[in-house]
Amino acid sequence: MPGPVVLTYHSISQTPGPTSIPVATFRMQMETLAAEGYGSMTLQDFLDWRGGAAAERRALITFDDAFLDFREAAQPILRRHNFTSVVFVPTRRLGGAEAWDGADTPARPLMSWDQVEALAEDGVEFGSHSLSHADLTAVSSSGRHDEIEQSGAELAHHLDRPTRSFAAPYGRVNAAVLADLRGRYELAFGTRFARPRRSDDAVDVPRIEMHYFREAARWRDFLRGRDGYFQARRALRGARETLARLGVGG
Repeated sequence: MPGPVVLTYHSISQTPGPTSIPVATFRMQMETLAAEGYGSMTLQDFLDWRGGAAAERRALITFDDAFLDFREAAQPILRRHNFTSVVFVPTRRLGGAEAWDGADTPARPLMSWDQVEALAEDGVEFGSHSLSHADLTAVSSSGRHDEIEQSGAELAHHLDRPTRSFAAPYGRVNAAVLADLRGRYELAFGTRFARPRRSDDAVDVPRIEMHYFREAARWRDFLRGRDGYFQARRALRGARETLARLGVGG
């Protein structure tokens, strides 16, 4: 039986670029998910699946960066379908706007702590996305520790519940990052473009980047197990990542 899928979003807005998905497209993706008989998962559901529980036609829906448009555009659509979600928060950026490598111009605003706390009371789950949206592979060992440890502590303090999950900014991890995450979080999610397997490292769980599925037919095919397009995108993405590691085309 096929396992669950883990979906990645960032901004639900009309701004250009791969980290923004228009509201109409997001609505289509959620409507298709529901029409194909999929339900959402909580982090505990996902942990239960890793432990052997069944999870056919289930999706863990995740959002990186805590953009304000999650509250204004995404959450009403999710609530309409009774879908839960997990939002990964760069804690020291809340109340401001994106200010990191690759940020849009104009910068997209992030939620405030008050808004995050209200959404948590409404059932949205939150995980850490570091303190400052740092590249964790490019900071000192003490800086890396603070970005991983302190961010989770800040989130736990504000929400009065343990911080169980993490997503590394840019998806950039190495052995040292994974070792630090393993000592702090039950789950951590990356950017490897794949379906999750129970055998995956719990702190390096792959996700499906949803900007690849902006066409309803392709999204429906994927949910029905027709993986031709998905496998082609995986191969192309893998080739690009290999070339980037080799410094080709930079």
